[in-house]
Amino acid sequence: MIKKSQVFAIKYRPQTFKDLVGHPEISTAIYNSIKFNKIANAFLFTGIRGIGKTTFARIVAKALNCKNGIEKLCQDNFCSNCDAIINSNHIDVLEIDAASRTGVDDVRELIEFSRYPPSLAKYKIFIIDEVHMLSKQAFNALLKTLEEPPPYLKFIFATTEIKKIPVTVISRCQRYELPRINS
Repeated sequence: MIKKSQVFAIKYRPQTFKDLVGHPEISTAIYNSIKFNKIANAFLFTGIRGIGKTTFARIVAKALNCKNGIEKLCQDNFCSNCDAIINSNHIDVLEIDAASRTGVDDVRELIEFSRYPPSLAKYKIFIIDEVHMLSKQAFNALLKTLEEPPPYLKFIFATTEIKKIPVTVISRCQRYELPRINS
């Protein structure tokens, strides 16, 4: 008998905006922007370690690509897009750890991949965790695509070190500061 073990934080990770605790204003703002089709090209989530930046990023990715739409976002019976995003194997949602892929060549590879429209989903989404670790050259390579992305491309950045991100990048993102949750 093979038991599949799973990290506690991933096993109980919130799956919808309603499941999130402690950030109702941010959840409502993002939910409404998607609902009324006023979606930013790039989101930037900042805050301390373990606050939920990557969780927010995944929920936004699911909300943008759910086959049921934002109003009926999958909660228990997941559509194929939501299930693939949860399992980190969706072809159109790439989650990249910038701590291990910091170079300009890595960003150029992303830019090349972004030229093709999504295969299965409505949007192609790049979730870049610890984005502050990218090199200056990598940020410069990313800037043009960030300024004028194709309509099907969305960026979601997460960082603990907002001061290390160039102002030119921050100014092109919808920024959300995730505060500590009160006990």
